[in-house]
Amino acid sequence: NVIVNKKSVEEFEYRKARFLAEARTMAKFGNSTLIPSVYNFFEENNTAYIVMELLHGASLQAYMRETGRVELDFALLITNQIGRALQMMHKNNIIHRDVAPDNIYINSGKELNIVLLDLGAAKLADAKEEVVDIILKPGYSPVEQYEKNMEIGPWTDVYALGATLYMMLTGVKPDESTNRRIEDNVVPPHELVADIPLNLSYAVMKAMALEKHMRFKNVEEFLRAVNGEKKVFSLAKERTIRKRKRVGGVIAAALTTMMTLCAVFFLYHHQKNAEVLSAADITIWFSVTEGSNETTAMEKLVADFCEHYPQITIDLRGIPEEDYADELESAKQNNSMPTLFESSGISQAILEETIDLKTILNSKQGKNCFFLDAYKDYYSNYKQIPLGIEVPVAYVITSGYTQIDYSSDYFTQIDDFGKSVNIAMDYDCKDLVQANFGVFDYKNRDSFMNNQANTSPVLLSSTMAMNLVRENLVNYQKKTVFPKKQSVVCGFVYEWSISEGDSPEVAAAKRILTWMLGHSYQNILMISSCNDGQIPVNRDSFFEKIDQKNLEAIEEIYTTFCFEREVE
Repeated sequence: NVIVNKKSVEEFEYRKARFLAEARTMAKFGNSTLIPSVYNFFEENNTAYIVMELLHGASLQAYMRETGRVELDFALLITNQIGRALQMMHKNNIIHRDVAPDNIYINSGKELNIVLLDLGAAKLADAKEEVVDIILKPGYSPVEQYEKNMEIGPWTDVYALGATLYMMLTGVKPDESTNRRIEDNVVPPHELVADIPLNLSYAVMKAMALEKHMRFKNVEEFLRAVNGEKKVFSLAKERTIRKRKRVGGVIAAALTTMMTLCAVFFLYHHQKNAEVLSAADITIWFSVTEGSNETTAMEKLVADFCEHYPQITIDLRGIPEEDYADELESAKQNNSMPTLFESSGISQAILEETIDLKTILNSKQGKNCFFLDAYKDYYSNYKQIPLGIEVPVAYVITSGYTQIDYSSDYFTQIDDFGKSVNIAMDYDCKDLVQANFGVFDYKNRDSFMNNQANTSPVLLSSTMAMNLVRENLVNYQKKTVFPKKQSVVCGFVYEWSISEGDSPEVAAAKRILTWMLGHSYQNILMISSCNDGQIPVNRDSFFEKIDQKNLEAIEEIYTTFCFEREVE
């Protein structure tokens, strides 16, 4: 039993509360491999305990005591992994405040992965605590952490991550930020180690800028820079550019004020005309899968749209999946096609009577979609807009009648599961499977989907079958395994088209379709209400989907996704 001196009770209780707060913070990220899992936390013996995942390996600090510097590729791997952990925390409005080599763990268990430790210093970015600990790690803490009244935020962790990368690349610990305020003697990495790329060196120095407004706004920007996806200038040059912009801005403001006033009237009316839709009556058809919530999602979308555009009347109709194609064919014969409709798997004859949708791709919502840059390679006629993608996967039975021992979240070829294992294929996505893994003597899907006695422990399919596998194979434990290779062929799903028709109806249908590509409505259609394995094309919704549906493994491979299909 822990006995606390009476004078120290208040301090002890505060520290215990912070200790338990760390456990609650860590527990929020229990599904991530980037932060240790917390299995339990409790109070006993007048103190508190955390039961957490056992890690095997060494801290980055211990690793560097042996190696001095870290090889460039490994340093970038560590930075990207810790950056992803910080992104998860920042999405939850949590700032780590103590990123440094001693809190980064190189876990060398079954698979090498990098783990961010010690969330005891973490706090809500907008917390208004009466007592806020000053957490310092000389060399890695920015100036705002030295003062209680200075605002912290994602930029605080950006500084620490940049300083950690500096240490990895150069083997030199950066000088303390308060010393740098007086005299900044930190030398850019490329001046210490000649083979460090210039853009990477500038990115590190920008992350470590003393002025928080000179740093990257968030971790995502920093990672893009260190990975070579974003060009970075030296801090001196960036300060010069900013100064010129301020001076130029004053002059430009004086010269353009009159022009701006003259243009306001024109721009206002142009925007008003673009925003206002003429009155129109339109029909929307979509396919309904048994047991899904697609109808609820579509009703929510339509209700929101009509509230914004009360002059548009929408007749919404959900049709059972098995009847959908016949209903469309009948509507075509009777010249009564819906204005906007789901068009996955429909005949070419119907598509020929739909409009070109290039303008949807060029909308603000279209430009915020990850994978639509591959659109023209997949849809040569611009007649369909997809709202989601499907990714090839293997479903593996790990406990049951026929099972295999497979612990990894990834595979590179089907032999990874064992050369003597019966591999089944889902013929609903035959083309996707064969495009990725070739023609093989696959077993029928029924050999896997057998609750009594399955004979195939592995099914090659797509994420679209996720609900089906979960609902139909209830007697066995199973896991989803993703392909990890240079190029992963994926497919577009949940496609929509607009019928040829009168201008007001077509304009209203286009506006609705752009809404369906937007973040808010991708969340309704693709996350909250539909197939767990249907992945949104919208960039922001994509990350929310994989976070909410335990699909974090996709984040490792999404940059390898490509889209191709045979031309009929």
